[in-house]
Amino acid sequence: MENDSDISQDKEMAFSSGQTSVFLRDLIREVDIGIHDHEIGHPQSIRFDLEVTIDGSEAPISDEITHVLNYEYLLESVEKSLTEGRVSLLESLGSRILEKMMAPSQVSSAKIQITKLEILKENGTLGCRMTRTR
Repeated sequence: MENDSDISQDKEMAFSSGQTSVFLRDLIREVDIGIHDHEIGHPQSIRFDLEVTIDGSEAPISDEITHVLNYEYLLESVEKSLTEGRVSLLESLGSRILEKMMAPSQVSSAKIQITKLEILKENGTLGCRMTRTR
């Protein structure tokens, strides 16, 4: 039969590694972006999906926002990037946002998907997905 110290060690081993993902999904903004004449100066509906990965092997020290990554910074990463001037390419905007997403030291990876919602006359959407890793 196992004693309490064996059970305690098993629990520690079971949680010795892990990851936590923090995300922002389905954020839609009107953005002046694109390379074609019909896009320039005509904001389009763009959907942003962001996700960062952090070490998740331990529970937060307390139930206070100061002890976790405040995921509101994901929204701020998009909003600030949109105020830094027009870009033509989704990849340029994505790189700008990813730089801000990777700023907190506890972030080990970041992913972004940016989708133009109304660009095709047919069904479907166009976009790009980008990832950065430390």
